[in-house]
Amino acid sequence: MNVNNKSDFIASIILIFTGIIFYFIIIPQEIVLEDEAVIGPDLLPNMCIILITFLSLLLFIKSIKKQKLTRKINKQLTDNGVNNNLAFLNTRSDFSIIEVKRVFFLSLSILISILLFVYVDVLISSIFLILSCCIVCGLKKIWIIFSLSSGLILLAYFLLYQVLGTAVG
Repeated sequence: MNVNNKSDFIASIILIFTGIIFYFIIIPQEIVLEDEAVIGPDLLPNMCIILITFLSLLLFIKSIKKQKLTRKINKQLTDNGVNNNLAFLNTRSDFSIIEVKRVFFLSLSILISILLFVYVDVLISSIFLILSCCIVCGLKKIWIIFSLSSGLILLAYFLLYQVLGTAVG
């Protein structure tokens, strides 16, 4: 199979396999279900993994459709006698240096956030994770960063403490 957008194709396959492994192997081994719980402690991780797997399936379908579309365009261009270099120039084949740097810094911020979660506190870990992800992804306006981080933390507090009645930390 000849895939034009290799980065989307590879990322979708990796995320699909990761989602399947987490859903069927890691989450059931790591989270102990209690008989007395109304809502199981594995509900939120399972919902997140299902959402990630679903979105990666959509990315996989998108990369396949894009491949079929570019094949049709190339065929039409070659049938018309036009050089197909124009269609080749519009496709990406590799990761850029900026994408690799951002993935590295995002991975580093997730690792630091996990360490803060384990050794310091949940709130500090979540604040660091949200702020570092916003900065690494290129948000420049400080009011957007703070409103996004405070809004996400308040929504998580509302979901965990008020709706589900659980405690974290």
